[in-house]
Amino acid sequence: MPRILTLLQCLIISLLTFSQTDSVRYSPVENRYEFDWGGKKSSLVLTQYGDRRGLVMVHLHDDELTAMDAAKKILSQTGGLLIQLENGGKRLVTFKKEGLKFQFDPNRIFTAKGRSQNLHFLNDTVTHAAFSSVKAFASFILQKIPKHVVTLVAIHNNENGKYSVNTYKDTSRRKDVLKWYANHNNDPDNFFIVNNNEMFKQIKRLQFNVVLQNSLKARDDGSLSIYYGKKNLVYINVETQKGDLDDQVKMLNALFNILQ
Repeated sequence: MPRILTLLQCLIISLLTFSQTDSVRYSPVENRYEFDWGGKKSSLVLTQYGDRRGLVMVHLHDDELTAMDAAKKILSQTGGLLIQLENGGKRLVTFKKEGLKFQFDPNRIFTAKGRSQNLHFLNDTVTHAAFSSVKAFASFILQKIPKHVVTLVAIHNNENGKYSVNTYKDTSRRKDVLKWYANHNNDPDNFFIVNNNEMFKQIKRLQFNVVLQNSLKARDDGSLSIYYGKKNLVYINVETQKGDLDDQVKMLNALFNILQ
């Protein structure tokens, strides 16, 4: 009986995936906001699909094109808000301050500890002015995430074999998670990270790879998952290997069906 139920669940997901990505239901309405570094500007694009307000998707790494394509494909069907950092197709953001050049990972800046580690890891010298500018940029992004949002979905891509659900088997990462589930029939590079136990159980029930973050003890890397792990908001990261568009769309469809 459990096997029959699992097969039925997979069939339902497949049918919903087909029906929800076959045609466009909502047209995008775009607003653009710019952060001035003092000469150079970074653009944050907010695209609203339909009237759905409670669901927000965030895309911070501009080199992760599969994630962006999947987000647009899904939101055109489900409705919701997409927040996208435009960065010339690059992962790291670069800027100049007081004649010096700096760079940072835009998903490692949302806590003081994470910002400091990120900047010192990627730059030989970090000035007070540079640190203050990155802190202001983090606030600029957070201010664009609506206060009424109840579910925040981050979308990311990884390189084959470099980051996966199996990463959390390593003893050095054990404190970062409370639970994890791996389905050996799935690509380990394609998995969810969540901060909510009920969401973990629902995703596991559908037999997708999933990790439940230990928000109290996880290492502070300055990411959105850490920032929102300490707040009363459901945070979900949908992580797939670059190029696996079909899998990322399937995962997002399954997630949105859970949310509905």
